[in-house]
Amino acid sequence: MTQRTELEKVKGRIRALAAKTIDRGCSEAEAMIAAQKVGELLEVYGLSMSEVELREEACIQRSVTITGPRLQAVTIIFMAIIRLTETRGWMNGRNEMVLFGLEPDVLMGEYLLHLVAGAVDHEEQVFRASAAFQRSRQTTQQRLRSFRYGFAERVSDRLEELAQHRQAAEAAARSPGSTGTALVVAKEKRIAEAFRDLGIRLRSRSTTRRVSDSAAYRQGQEAGRRVSLERPVGAGAGRGLLPK
Repeated sequence: MTQRTELEKVKGRIRALAAKTIDRGCSEAEAMIAAQKVGELLEVYGLSMSEVELREEACIQRSVTITGPRLQAVTIIFMAIIRLTETRGWMNGRNEMVLFGLEPDVLMGEYLLHLVAGAVDHEEQVFRASAAFQRSRQTTQQRLRSFRYGFAERVSDRLEELAQHRQAAEAAARSPGSTGTALVVAKEKRIAEAFRDLGIRLRSRSTTRRVSDSAAYRQGQEAGRRVSLERPVGAGAGRGLLPK
């Protein structure tokens, strides 16, 4: 099997994963398992490409609209997804999240946004039925908002760990004598040039988050702590092989 065929196979798996039924209501555990697969596939894809193949890749833009209370958590997690998938991202209004970059990266970012939105809904239902929720003297909104903040921050930390692993793999590829440095620079340049053609100027903005119910916040963090994450399967020897 040629490298090109191998890369097409990886890209096909990424598209298939992104095309799966979304918003079906999944647990945080399922979301993080999927995130591991994201890191695994993107790592193989990125480290296996040649500079010529990279220049042939198209940059795409996709939008995801998130509505309802889940938006409080998903907007926090959005930045971690951007870093994991190495895309450009921004908010268009209050509800629309936009991703821009190489097709496999953007598809994975879009998939993860839908996946964590479903995870927020699932874990919130579990929390509503818990004794901790009933014991709280705070208002329902204060309890749920604090829970979402705790959940989102913990899931973001997990995604950041996966992003750091991907960056470490890329750093290793930049070792003396390797072609990794040129590839990383070429990718950054490819995305920067394509983004510049859009004529969009991004501005950063800050938001304040107030935790009213510390117990609910800890419950949210616990919901995000249930899965013990390990490095992606492709992290060791034979990283260049297609994940199973």
